[in-house]
Amino acid sequence: MEQLPKFKEFKAPEGYFEQLPDRILEKASAKKSNPWIKYAAAAALVLSFGWWQWSSVSNQNEQLSLEEEAILYIESNQWTAEDVLSMAEDPNSILDQIIEEELPEEGLFYIEEENWF
Repeated sequence: MEQLPKFKEFKAPEGYFEQLPDRILEKASAKKSNPWIKYAAAAALVLSFGWWQWSSVSNQNEQLSLEEEAILYIESNQWTAEDVLSMAEDPNSILDQIIEEELPEEGLFYIEEENWF
């Protein structure tokens, strides 16, 4: 212990504790001078998020064609086959086209005549 250096006794500067409350109040009041910055930052964040959502939704809607949109309505069971046919100008041509696509080239009642028995 004798080898450790000896320090002088610490003394506070004159008038330090008398001025301390005034210094603390000055610093506390200085921090409250710009409360609008928090609101501005929050508003900027909300506006940027809203713009991002709006732009992604508007881009998605523009990419769908009329036929793709109709298919989505049909697949989501909002439209039935009867609804689609009732909106068509010529439902018979649509039905003929579906029959041609679904049936084989030979037709509905194709029977090999040579080996029918």
